[in-house]
Amino acid sequence: MIMVSKNPPEKRNYKHEYELWKKRPHAMDIQYEHVKARRAMVKEYGKEFLHGKDIDHIVPTRDDWRGGGRSNWRVSSERANRNWRKGQKGYD
Repeated sequence: MIMVSKNPPEKRNYKHEYELWKKRPHAMDIQYEHVKARRAMVKEYGKEFLHGKDIDHIVPTRDDWRGGGRSNWRVSSERANRNWRKGQKGYD
């Protein structure tokens, strides 16, 4: 995990952080699984249906980096997928 201060003294170097992330084991495999899941769901449901929605992995890809296949994907709203907080349901 990249440690970044909550109050950095200067602007963050996102390009450098991305390069560090890509060097992690399985980082690109995780990204590939996310893209594969999205494309499969677009093919199944259509682009218009998925507008404003996210493809959620039931078992997070950080725990099972292979993604778990179709049975591990679900369609959820952006709000439900991105707005969870620590201590609430869905946090592991």
